[in-house]
Amino acid sequence: MSLTPTALLLLGVQRCRLEGHPHERELARQWAHAVDEARAVGQLIVLMQWDGLPDTPGETFGKGWTLHPDFRVEAGDLPVRAGLPDAFWHTDLAAELHARAVREVVLLALPGVPELAATAQAAQEAGFTVRVLDVLIPV
Repeated sequence: MSLTPTALLLLGVQRCRLEGHPHERELARQWAHAVDEARAVGQLIVLMQWDGLPDTPGETFGKGWTLHPDFRVEAGDLPVRAGLPDAFWHTDLAAELHARAVREVVLLALPGVPELAATAQAAQEAGFTVRVLDVLIPV
């Protein structure tokens, strides 16, 4: 386990979040670039998978629950399963981040989704500095 002061938390890279979005390709490219940059400087990559209810697009273990094809867990990454809306609620995420000496979490999600605000608040309450990456959605 490597120690790093910063973790990039990807809050919306499941198929059900990106596939079919009107700007799927642009968002996937933009987010993949952010992941590449974070990996290049040694940041921890955290890929969230939100458990979904039966018969919903994000149903746990269904196709929509899986990661979007442009994203995958690589060696050293931290995959985390959680229930909406907070990545820290009922998970070991805070302990995993503290064990890796993370002090800052950078959040990447679609603007305005509930898990962005909830996870930001929980991260601050857990003692992390929080930064949200701007997502540029073409007009």
